[in-house]
Amino acid sequence: MSRHRSPSGRYAHPRPATGVAFPGALTEPPRRSGARHRVATPTAVRNGMNAAAAAGGVLAVVVPGVGMATAPVSGAVADESSLIRLASDEQPVDGDADPNLRTRTGVVLVSSAPDEPEPPQVDVAGLVKAAGLADVARRIEDERAARAASANCDADLDGLGRVKPWVRDAAAFLSCLYDEPRLGGVAQRSRSSDHPSGHALDLMVRGERGDRIAECALANQDELGITYVLWEQRANYGDGWERMSDRGSDTENHNDHVHISFERSAPDEGEPLAERCD
Repeated sequence: MSRHRSPSGRYAHPRPATGVAFPGALTEPPRRSGARHRVATPTAVRNGMNAAAAAGGVLAVVVPGVGMATAPVSGAVADESSLIRLASDEQPVDGDADPNLRTRTGVVLVSSAPDEPEPPQVDVAGLVKAAGLADVARRIEDERAARAASANCDADLDGLGRVKPWVRDAAAFLSCLYDEPRLGGVAQRSRSSDHPSGHALDLMVRGERGDRIAECALANQDELGITYVLWEQRANYGDGWERMSDRGSDTENHNDHVHISFERSAPDEGEPLAERCD
């Protein structure tokens, strides 16, 4: 036996027409929760964030302003995009007392504080320089202490003879600083000299070592009681080097030793300082 089929096909009962009222039916057609309605609000938020970026402000709060419109009772549902209105541009916030606070397309913008203090800058170059200067100062102090200690060595002064006490003190000071060169003190000379009376000192050296000894002696001239220094055919009384006449030999021209002559009485200017010497 064949089944009964409706003459109108698969859907025998036609759907009711939209807008036709039935007892107990809604007076307004139900709204569809389709994808278009869900996308509208995120799109408004994105638009607001783009507006914030273009304005150069600081994004503080996202408030999409939405206005809802009522759809017509009869007829098809209107375009859903017409149901959403974004807040108008430059709309002030309620109770806005701060001109720096505005809404742009539903986004609250707060301008940056112009007087906010900047973080302190670290002067790296200055720190490096200060560290380097501290190292230099420490090295200089170490060298000074070493020189001061070396000036108190047990130098062999037996070859000086009966020189004056301050001459002996000067010999010990200079000899300890410059590796104890061979010393000469009381001796007879064919020329006029301070050696026979014990007021002269010879330090047997050549070259740069002699330069340093001569300059060190002059740097402590008052403390050591020095009257003048002879070195490499030159004389210095404390006011600069003067050329001497050629006496015919290295020894006579003082090329192989530094000669130092002293005052007749002991100096009273304090102790010599090794820091003055190179």
